[in-house]
Amino acid sequence: MKRIAVVMVPLLCLCAIILFFALRDSRAPVNSSIAEPNVEELQALPYIQWSEEKADQKHSAVTIYDRNRAVIGYNLYTNDVDEAYLMDMNGRRLHTWRLGKGKKKCEYAVLLPNRELISVCMGQGIVKVNSASNILWKLQLFVHHDIEPLADGSYFSIARERALEYKSRFVIFDSIIRISPDGSVINKWSTFQNLSTLKKFHQPLTLDIPAKKTDPKKYDYYHLNTVKLLPETSLGKTDSRFRAGNLLICLRNVNLIAILDQKTWKVVWSWGPGELEWPHMPVMLPVGNIIIFDNGVKRKYSRVLELNPVTEKIIWKYEGKPLKSFFSGIQGSAQRLSGGNTLICESMRGHAFEVDRDGKIVWEFWNPDIKKGKRKTIYRLMRVEKDLYAIP
Repeated sequence: MKRIAVVMVPLLCLCAIILFFALRDSRAPVNSSIAEPNVEELQALPYIQWSEEKADQKHSAVTIYDRNRAVIGYNLYTNDVDEAYLMDMNGRRLHTWRLGKGKKKCEYAVLLPNRELISVCMGQGIVKVNSASNILWKLQLFVHHDIEPLADGSYFSIARERALEYKSRFVIFDSIIRISPDGSVINKWSTFQNLSTLKKFHQPLTLDIPAKKTDPKKYDYYHLNTVKLLPETSLGKTDSRFRAGNLLICLRNVNLIAILDQKTWKVVWSWGPGELEWPHMPVMLPVGNIIIFDNGVKRKYSRVLELNPVTEKIIWKYEGKPLKSFFSGIQGSAQRLSGGNTLICESMRGHAFEVDRDGKIVWEFWNPDIKKGKRKTIYRLMRVEKDLYAIP
């Protein structure tokens, strides 16, 4: 009996210690006003192409147009499949680009000089066409979300890497790729290869839950959704972090926007954890501020923010009235127009609208593509103001 006691007492003590730490960790508070993402929320879910809510048939095409206050231009968006449209302020389609045959998911397109168009087709590649929709070149690669033209004719975009086994789960990481003017990959910057550096700027994700190797689910660690070039600004001339040519990126799943020095690829500025919820499309404005579509996936309402990146203070925002009347849990975009108005795309409702500085809607568009009571979503709708792109 004494021998059994000698063995059992240390064993019971060890079990008590293990139980203590397990309970302590299970009750550990989250050091942020926004909870850590749950591992299940990081599963790479496909974007929907039709609204979840029933479409109001009365809302179709342009429903508001204040000619005295709206910024005149052309509106560019895709059908999220294989076409891109240029539309006037009244909702009349002026031109259609066809982006190739076969099943596609072309989510974002950028208009180029000479009426050429370049589009990123999720999971398939990048296609560049002329005004007659003839393919000039295409790159087959798992790209998604964004493409950014450069002055030298090259482009930045986002490519998905092969799923890796990381912390016992199959995890997706993204890269920023640079593409030559003729459509070949020049170089890339990998989130996985820079993981140790990036992790310093956000809370750790809960990816340490064991999973079987045969688990078919793949988890999206960062979900890189934006790469934008910083423009020339007075701020960039005095602060090298914000100089023209640096890259502004968005890592949705860690609520982080950051600036990379294009020469060294180092993170020179970051912001967002504790304030943003699954953001999209940060863009630096000519005044040096940054505009962001903040989705609000947990609070269930979206907002558009204008941030001073030096003071890290929000100096302007747009929210719905009531708050939950404006919400796109995923996707979404915001574009500051000349004169100070802001064009917003509430993607998941197929809805785009322009507001003035006071938040008054001066132009509004609802995707008229309705099927079985659902409205087609719009990833981004962008205003083209330059006469260079005018199509009679």
